[in-house]
Amino acid sequence: MAKKNVDLTSKQWRDIVFADKNQDFGAYQLRKDSDKRHNLAALYTLLGLVVVVILVIAWSRYSDYRAELAAIEAKEQAEKMSQAMIEAAENEPEPEPEPEEQKFEQPEVVVPEEVLATVQVTQIAIVDADKVKNEVMDMETQKEDNTARGVVNQEGSDDADKFKAVVEQVVVKEPEPEKPKEEQVFVAVEQQAEFPGGTAALMKWLGNNIRYPEAAQANDVQGRVIVKFIVEKDGSIGHAEIVKGVDKDLDREALRVVKKMPKWQPGKNNGVAVRSYFNLPVTFKLQQQ
Repeated sequence: MAKKNVDLTSKQWRDIVFADKNQDFGAYQLRKDSDKRHNLAALYTLLGLVVVVILVIAWSRYSDYRAELAAIEAKEQAEKMSQAMIEAAENEPEPEPEPEEQKFEQPEVVVPEEVLATVQVTQIAIVDADKVKNEVMDMETQKEDNTARGVVNQEGSDDADKFKAVVEQVVVKEPEPEKPKEEQVFVAVEQQAEFPGGTAALMKWLGNNIRYPEAAQANDVQGRVIVKFIVEKDGSIGHAEIVKGVDKDLDREALRVVKKMPKWQPGKNNGVAVRSYFNLPVTFKLQQQ
């Protein structure tokens, strides 16, 4: 009987199994070379695991390198964009003062006051006959005569009915309300208006919302469009216009995306929000095939 402590993979065990058999048979040779095959298989497996570990580590480091390189490029692009905006703001000419509204006063027309024509009433007095100047009209004649009587002779209107009832009408013309003056828009402020999250967030937002016009892509048109707009006191965007254009399709897309922007943090003077101009360069660049 075989010993209990005999190694089943050893030569001793192989000789016991094939003691009374033909050792030139294929089974003996296969069992004889099994140790070598097992060792080679274990070695190849170990080498494969080492290669896989090395590839995983290399890929992880390569991914970290690419992420770091992309972050550096994004930072450099943001710095260039910020510098370009500063230069554009410095080179922006100051707006010309708006001309004062001229007010024309209507000259006052003096209308002469219309008076009633009267005839001096002859007063009765005892005088000498040679001193009588005015003829005395009896009462019947005065009733038939429509001429108005007064203390003096006065030329004027013969329509006495017009002056029987005089209604004084005073027309008070209310002054026109002054038009509210539009608040000043500042070119330079103590605290510059800013997109929520800063320049990097602005670049990311533009990248996610700009749609490159198909016509411009087909004609290989690219460039930088500068859009000027006003950041209102509440942060909303107003009066967007093209300062420097490239192509009508690119200009139209730049205006569209600027008007679509969310509210900014407004510019401030002495800590108070004010209206301020802002120049934003929008870059259109095609991917190189």
